[in-house]
Amino acid sequence: MSRIYAAPGAARTSGRGLGLARLRPLPPADLRELCLHGGALHVATPRGPLPVYRFVPLQAAVLCGERVPYAAQWPEHLKLFVYSYVPLPAPLPVKASVTALVGAQARDLYGLRTWDQVTYQGWPLYLYAYDHPGRPPGGVAAHLFEPVLATQAPLPPPGAERHGP
Repeated sequence: MSRIYAAPGAARTSGRGLGLARLRPLPPADLRELCLHGGALHVATPRGPLPVYRFVPLQAAVLCGERVPYAAQWPEHLKLFVYSYVPLPAPLPVKASVTALVGAQARDLYGLRTWDQVTYQGWPLYLYAYDHPGRPPGGVAAHLFEPVLATQAPLPPPGAERHGP
């Protein structure tokens, strides 16, 4: 299970005196390898597989030439939700069946989650902080975060032909 703690130097109150600590989950320390499990990507752990997610609106942002902000740059009222998705840290061993589709990307060196992030078909990968190994995915948020299927189409690269309204 992921550990959750207050970010260093974070204020203990937020908003209108709600008393919410700014929390940021860390990835579990026992991640073994990225693999397929039941047609979807998972990370193997000694306790069982953990599902892996992608941020669905990223494709529309890329095609419209927009940038999706890192979690620390989201509005205060959304941060607790966004922080519950943890960037999957790279490097991570990978099963041979998915090796050619896996990469890594650098993250904001001045942000709260500075580690490199694993990608699949160009999609940055995330863990949900409240998932339990071997249980069904708990981090599905319709039209926002969904499990990554083995058949996931590639994310268009930056500079791809833009589409917009």
